[in-house]
Parts: sequence; structure tokens; C-alpha cells
Amino acid sequence: MNDITIREYREADRVSLETFELSGKQQVYSSLPKEVLGDAVSDPDRTACVVENGEGEIVGFFVLHKYYQHEGYDTPHEVVYIRSLSINEKLQGRGYGTKVAMALPQYVQGKYTSLDHLYLVVDAENQGAWSLYERAGFMHTATKEDGPIGKERLYYLDLDQKYVHNVKLALDESVDLPHVRLDIILNQKEKVGYIEGKADKEVLRIIHLYTEAPERNRGIASTALRQLGTFLRRNMADIRELTVNVDDAAEKIRLFERVGFVKFDEDENARLYKKYINY
Repeated sequence: MNDITIREYREADRVSLETFELSGKQQVYSSLPKEVLGDAVSDPDRTACVVENGEGEIVGFFVLHKYYQHEGYDTPHEVVYIRSLSINEKLQGRGYGTKVAMALPQYVQGKYTSLDHLYLVVDAENQGAWSLYERAGFMHTATKEDGPIGKERLYYLDLDQKYVHNVKLALDESVDLPHVRLDIILNQKEKVGYIEGKADKEVLRIIHLYTEAPERNRGIASTALRQLGTFLRRNMADIRELTVNVDDAAEKIRLFERVGFVKFDEDENARLYKKYINY
């Protein structure tokens, strides 16, 4: 699969964007670049961005919109929204969408160092898109029933932390249920940690999370946990809920809270956190 580069739009890109194609169904979910380019170029709060492959072809397009407020959602003022993200239909099916989604957090972090909140809105029926964003670490934070074409889902990413876009999970098939072990793979080949758990009907209890050399691999644990829900929906569809007992270590508490776990109960020795993943 070709490498990609994300960069700001240049006027020389206009010709390529004029011939950018989306199917009729895809245009229900996202605008063609030529339809939104004028507003993006003329508005200082918007930045048009393109995605190039290794051959210099423009394979994707999106707009970053600072301080945007999407109708129906109460989001902070110091925020960036991703809007009109699409992959050229002529070049779809080659994995570019996955690569773009995984690279977005780091790209936006580098571009907007003073802003901590990143959002995007996806039509609920476009499951392929929102599953992709969840794998990239975005968290489903709200649902709106009456969007332009029906139900919408708001996704959020906290930019005030480290993201690693080339992390994936792999099921260790040598471990038998109810025990579960998921290897954390970096750069498609290097095993850098694992998540161990125990399945009980619809619940997976996380027993242990380990990453090698955390000072070198900062961000890998949170990236793996963000991908966990989507991975389980695809590979262990019966699991609907994650639980974990977190001790008093503030760093561990912040880790699980940042990836969507909510404190459910507390006793003297441990804190129970839960996250619903099948919806």
C-alpha cells in the first residue's frame, strides 16, 4: 500500500480537485472538494488539506475548521472540526481511508498546538466511516436524531496527548476462552505489548495492559485502548461491555478516563471503570 502525505492545499492542486470523483451515494455523506474549496480558501478559520500518495496523486481531501459549531451540539470554542473528508472514488479500495484516519490525529496536533479539541460528525448509517474513525481513536460522544439525512454521530479526540497512527491489535489464537490476549503491533510487525482479559458472557474484564519501554512508546497504550472497541465488535461480537479495576495510580486513572471509561463504583482498594462498546 502506498504511503501518504497530508499537507495544506496549494493552488496548483485545483485542477486535480476539479476532477475528484465521488459516487452519488457518497455525495450524500460528503461534498465534492470543488463544492467547498472556495469557502475554505476565503475563510481564515478554515484550512483546505489534501492527501497525496507516493506517486504524487491527490487521493483525498478534507477541511479543518477552527472554532466551528455544528448545529445541535454544544462543543467548546477552542475546537477544530474535520469536515468534508473523502477519498477519490477512482482510488478507493486501496486502504487510503484507513491510512488517512490513522494519520489525522498527529497531523492536527502538529498544526494546532494551542487547540486541544478535535471533532467530526458522521451520519449514523455510514457505519464504514464511523468504524474507521473509532479505529483511529475517535470516541463517540453524542448522537443527534434529526440530522439532514437522519441520525448523526459526534466523534471527539483529545489533542492534549500522544497519538500513534501505526498501531493495530491482533488476537492471540493460542489462548483459549474465557481468557483473551490481544497483541499490540507497531508498524505491522513489531510486538510492543498486549492486553489480557477474561470474557464472561457480554463482558470483557481487562486484567492486564502492558507496553514495552513506555518512555519510548508513549501513546501506544491509549491508542490500543481506543482501537479495542472496534476490534472486539469485529472479532468478538458478543462482547458489549469492557470493565477494568484501576488502582489509585493517577496516571492509570487518566489513561482509562481519556479513552472513554467511566467510573462505576469505588471501594477502598480499587475503582471499577466501564465502557460500553456495542451500540
